[in-house]
This record gives sequence, structure tokens and C-alpha cells, in this order.
Amino acid sequence: MNKRTFCNPLDLPYHYRGFINAREGADPFVILFKGKYYLFFSSAYGYFVSEDLAEWKHINVDMDKYSVFHLYAPGACVIGDKMYLVFFGSGILSSENPDDPDSWENVNFPHSFADPSLFYDENDGYVYVCDGCSPEEPLYLWKLDPNDNMNIVEGPVAVYHQDKINHGFERKGQNNDLIEEDCWLEGAWLHKHNGKYYLTFAVPGTEFWTYADGCCTADAPMGPYTLCDNSPVAFKPTGFVRGAGHGCMFEDKEGRWWRVATTSVNVNHGLERRIALYPVKHAGDGRLYTNTFRTDYPMSYPVDNPTPFETPDMGWELLSYGKSAEASSSRDSEHGPENICDENPSTLWCAESGNAGEWVKLDLGNVYSIRALQVNFGDLDTKVTDSGSYGAYKYTVEVSADGEDYTTLVDMKENESLNSHPYFPLDDAMQIRYIKLTSFSEAPGEGKFAVSGIRAFGDSFGDKPSVAPQAKASRLEDATRIAVYWDKVDGAQGYVVRLGVDPDEMHIHYTVFGECELEIGCLISGVKYHLTVDSFSEGGLTRGSEIIEIE
Repeated sequence: MNKRTFCNPLDLPYHYRGFINAREGADPFVILFKGKYYLFFSSAYGYFVSEDLAEWKHINVDMDKYSVFHLYAPGACVIGDKMYLVFFGSGILSSENPDDPDSWENVNFPHSFADPSLFYDENDGYVYVCDGCSPEEPLYLWKLDPNDNMNIVEGPVAVYHQDKINHGFERKGQNNDLIEEDCWLEGAWLHKHNGKYYLTFAVPGTEFWTYADGCCTADAPMGPYTLCDNSPVAFKPTGFVRGAGHGCMFEDKEGRWWRVATTSVNVNHGLERRIALYPVKHAGDGRLYTNTFRTDYPMSYPVDNPTPFETPDMGWELLSYGKSAEASSSRDSEHGPENICDENPSTLWCAESGNAGEWVKLDLGNVYSIRALQVNFGDLDTKVTDSGSYGAYKYTVEVSADGEDYTTLVDMKENESLNSHPYFPLDDAMQIRYIKLTSFSEAPGEGKFAVSGIRAFGDSFGDKPSVAPQAKASRLEDATRIAVYWDKVDGAQGYVVRLGVDPDEMHIHYTVFGECELEIGCLISGVKYHLTVDSFSEGGLTRGSEIIEIE
């Protein structure tokens, strides 16, 4: 099969965590070291290495020897020929050859940092640690001396306090609507670009679709820092992949910038999460932007895309939303087969059992030219007592144009991979109407056979909407919120509301199906915004031409 594309969430071996009875992967970073990319995240049982940000090899760590790899929120930096690594509450380790999982050596334990990240500033030769994970405390910075065993030179210096009254994106809730609760301020990451220091931070809580990153900038590593008025700078509250918080910015070998971040599943537990990759841009005005639009559609591998920020996706359309489905069985009415095509990662089809032979079938309603499929397995009723591997899904994917003659597109009856979001790009487009997924083993963890989404992508079908809707928007009495209304467009499947402080850079967006109104709660009081509404169908997207100013 053609492997020139991928689809978020990243299809990686997410390990089970006993206390959440599900898989978890969160708090990621990618670092370029000696010509290779290394991906670390919480609960990874090691880490990953790649030559091209496309194919990832897992490096398994002896957890008895290196128990710190059980911990959350890793951070790292490179100094010369060594990589330095730290976890939440751990000391600092180093390695000259992280391809060897036994090469890590203890350096020092200068402090028990919370959600730490490490930044080495070549200008002054010091390492700076971002520290903080609390609904009450601010973010702190520490200065360490790598020439003195990473001992503390300065700190802690408080550099950012939350302000949920004036910063809507810092309020908890699936639409930033729980003002009575304090948000979690966490996951800070420091990087430098063109002499400016960018400190990103995660709010309001990892269990929410509004999990996002704000950004502060400064002219010196210890500050003072000023909040960027376009915060949140990474935000994705709608679509199949939801959330863009607690991650890192990194530069690839070709000088393009990316963000690897945490997304929310949140079925069994608030810490049920996955990893996604988004393109990033540093604008000439000093602002940082993350483009999350259609980044849960197939995207070009980073090495193949010279303009990932401007054109992140392949231009294929989602052809499976809202279609009909049937199944061998369903656990109850809440977990019916219709959930596999509702573009919500938190709703599942769940069979009555986890036995071989359970199946679910999607009817697209028409014969489409399909170019890629994504299957997203879920976890329900698992019995997980500790962290680690609990077996793999073994399955087939069959496709048909007429519902009579089926072709086995994917045969994973002997699968041993722990990957739970397999993505299957096709060498050539296939004419497909029906997609059937069948289990060939007991589900992992003695759970039920469960799927959160079967997603089909392909050539546009029919006409795209002839126009974008006429829209109105007004700020509410609470200045962090706006109400948006728009006219229904004939033939539109849904709408995308886009806004931003710069009319040329509107990268905060919401995808809406079946409605013509939306209340948005992620704004900053006193900041002027620009807004437009697009319309889309299976035929494509029609961009909004009318831009509304919101004082």
C-alpha cells in the first residue's frame, strides 16, 4: 500500500494503564538528535525513533532498570553530543546514544519539577526548565548550569498566572463554559525563533476538547513574558481529533515547524488520550500559529510536503459522516453502530461481546472513489490490572461496491501490533460503498469489541456548496464569548466557523454539522477578532468571503 500519507491521531502502540482501564498516550515531544527524530510521551514504555517523521520504531526500555519511564510528562534538550531527559518528578538523565535503551545515565536531581521541559540556550550556555502543573500555582522557570552537573543557578521565577476571568480559553468545559472551576495550568514548553523566546502552556484541562496551548513571548529566557493576543495558539475543539494541548514545537530537517500534541478521547477516564501532529508557523509579526484545520483528514508525510502549514491535508473529502451502519450486536442503545460515523471520538459502537466473529458494517449510501480508510478502535469493559500490553486486535476489513461481492482490503488476522488507529491508504482509488470490519480474536483486556470510528476519505462527490453563508456575530456580556448565527446553505453538509485576531490568519476554528448557530467561549477580553463562516459538503469546501469584525 502507498505510505505517502498519514492521518491523526498518530497510529502508535498506545499502552494500557490499569487505573484508567484503557490506552493512553499524552504529553509528547519530538527532538532532532544526530539526524534522527525521537518521540517521547507519557506511558510509552520507552520512546520512538524515526528518520523522516513517518515510520516510527519503538525503543523498549527495561522498566525495572529505568523506572522513571513510568512517569508522566517528559522533556528533553540536546547539548553537544548528548541528549538530556527529565520526567515529572524525576532527576535528569543523559545519553549519547538513545538508540540503545540501556545507555541512559543519571546526571542530577536538582529539583522535583512538575510537567518539566528543558531548553538549552546556545546564547548563554544555560539550560532553562519550565515547571508547573496546578490549578492554583503559576508557571515557573529555573536556570540550570550544564557545566556544573545541572545545578540550579536561578529560580524559581514565576512567569505566568492564569486569568480565567479575561482569558476564555483558560476556562474548563467542552466549550470553555465552567467559569466556577479553576483551570489546570501545565505542560509549558520553551523554544526560540529569530531571537524571540516562545513559552507555550496547556489549559484548561486534559479531559476537555478545548485542551489547548496559549503562548507568551519574551526577549530573554527568564522573561518578563507577555501573553500573545492570538492565544490559544493551538486549538481544535471539534472534529474526530479533539484537543491540541500539552505538546511541543520542533523544527524538522528542512526548517519547517511542527507541533506534536495531546488529544482527548475521555471515554473511560479523563486521562484516556492520544497523540497528533500539526503544522506550525512563526509569523512576521511575532505571533505563533498552529494550523489544525482538516488535520484529522489524511495529510502528506512531513518529508513530502514543502508547505505543510498552507496545505496540510491531501484535499480528499470525508465521505463517511452520518451514514448508516449495522452490526452483529450492540452492548446497548447507547453504543449502537451509528456511532462509528458521527465524527466523535468519545462515542463508541460496542458489541455485546469481545469474541471473534463480531462485526460492524458501514453503508456509505453511494459508490465513492475511496483513497484511504481509517479504523479507530476503542476500549470498553476492559479488565486491566497494571500497565502494559493486553493483546492486539485481530481483524479484517472487507469492501464492496454492491453489498454482494466483497474484497478483503486488509487482513490483520495475525496482527501483533498494539496500534489502535490503523490507517490504510490505497495505491489507487477503489469504488466502494460498503465497509465491513470483522473481529478474529478476543478483544484486548477481556473487553468488548469496540470502535469509535470507521472513516472513509476520497475524491469529492457531487457539487460543493455554491456559496458560503451570510453570518452575524456579536460579543456577549461576558467579553470572552461570542454568539454566531448564519443562514442555511442548500446542499451544505456542515460549516466551519473561523476566527482570529488577524484577518489573514484565522486559525481558531469550529466545525459544525446540522446547526446554524454557535457560541464560542475561547476569546480574550479587550481583543478585536475577525470571523468568517465556510460551508462544505462531500463535494468540497466553499470559503467564506465576508469577514466580520468583532470589537
